[in-house]
Amino acid sequence: MRLRKLLIFDKKTLEILHAQSFPVAEALCLNNPDYLEIPNNNKDIQRAFCEKYTSESEYRINFKAERDSCDRDDWFPVFKLNVEGKVVWPAVFITTSKHIILGFPLIKTRDMSRGFADGPEIPATVQLLDTVGVFLKELNPEINAEEPLFGIGDLINFIAPYGIMINDSVSNFRTALLGTAALEASSKAYIQSNAKVNPAVTVTIKETVQGVIYNRKRLTDAFDYTGTVSIQSTLPVKTDVSLTLLTTLDVSHVVPRLDKFLDTSSNNELQLFLTPGNDNAEIFRYAFEQVTPPITADYKVTRDGPGLAFNMDLQFFLEKKITFDIIEAVFPFPNRGPINSLKFEPQNSDVLMNRKKNQIIWRRAKPPNTDKLFLTACITFDKKQLKLDGHPQLRDINAYADITFKSSTSISKMRLDKNSVTVFPTTKFKLNHEVGSSCQSIRVWNTLGEVFDQ
Repeated sequence: MRLRKLLIFDKKTLEILHAQSFPVAEALCLNNPDYLEIPNNNKDIQRAFCEKYTSESEYRINFKAERDSCDRDDWFPVFKLNVEGKVVWPAVFITTSKHIILGFPLIKTRDMSRGFADGPEIPATVQLLDTVGVFLKELNPEINAEEPLFGIGDLINFIAPYGIMINDSVSNFRTALLGTAALEASSKAYIQSNAKVNPAVTVTIKETVQGVIYNRKRLTDAFDYTGTVSIQSTLPVKTDVSLTLLTTLDVSHVVPRLDKFLDTSSNNELQLFLTPGNDNAEIFRYAFEQVTPPITADYKVTRDGPGLAFNMDLQFFLEKKITFDIIEAVFPFPNRGPINSLKFEPQNSDVLMNRKKNQIIWRRAKPPNTDKLFLTACITFDKKQLKLDGHPQLRDINAYADITFKSSTSISKMRLDKNSVTVFPTTKFKLNHEVGSSCQSIRVWNTLGEVFDQ
């Protein structure tokens, strides 16, 4: 899920305080026959948005509950802007006490009748805008009078590198800043106590994937892949470290957390020169493309008498040598009443219900060395206790499942060249190299559902 453009307005004057575009996300739109261009002139967007925002009665009249509502307490409009004769859609905004935050997510269709349940782009955009809003509320204008939005660009690059929307928080951003400060202030970061510590350098590579699977011809499945590289040192004195990471990634997708440390002169390696501290500090983030996802799924939900029957088929691409430590699939069934019966196969599967009895959880720790797993289940509901506890479109056979996993291998195959690691002053040390990947969420929609036919 990607963001194409973000603007922050002063709530009183509606003046633009910050504007940020994401050329990589925009470039992904160009080959789409339904491409809707976002004008480069922010003043044109400002005029169109001000007209839309100030005429509150207009967008309240245009508000459609089945399209624009969601399970949030406060509703927010998803609307189209007419900018100098060009239609821009969708535009999503939230408001804080002092600011208005406007975002334009990447949607791979111009079908303006789509609802919130149609893909994760709109909720992901709102979550990102909320994170920006939390950051803005914490700013102290008295401290940064000359630059009232100090740090907002770094925050956006942190939670949406290249426009890729990552489920991150302001607290994690603050922690990353502290880690960066630890690297920059290395003279204060090394161990100063007399405690005996085994000298070591630890390099960690962590990758994440998120996506949505429709299993429909007219809708394209979407996946986003990101990674982080961090370093930690327990060397007893201030020490400079040089190391090389081997990769087949496009190094133009690297977002450094520090300046003057990264050499990307080679397309197959990244050379780093830095002075790490005792805290695990993030060095850089990166994004990459993957032709084949590490896992795909087919999810079918059908009516079965008074209840529902579903089948989930998971397929792993083991030729990529990805070892899964744990895989979990969550099947939410809101708006139907609590589940009162559950039968499933294979019977040795680790299947359980949550406390509210509106979700089924399927967990596999250390999946077998096979390229497929499946789960078949039949469920019924206590309709006497029926209540709306989810999005109104998620009824009958309209359903999705969220898949997550953890792995001790990387998806991109980025790795540390262990022979390249050197320290100065020269000293004996242990080199630790930690690699892992995880899935924030792969949302799999019911292939037989009716959400996308509305």
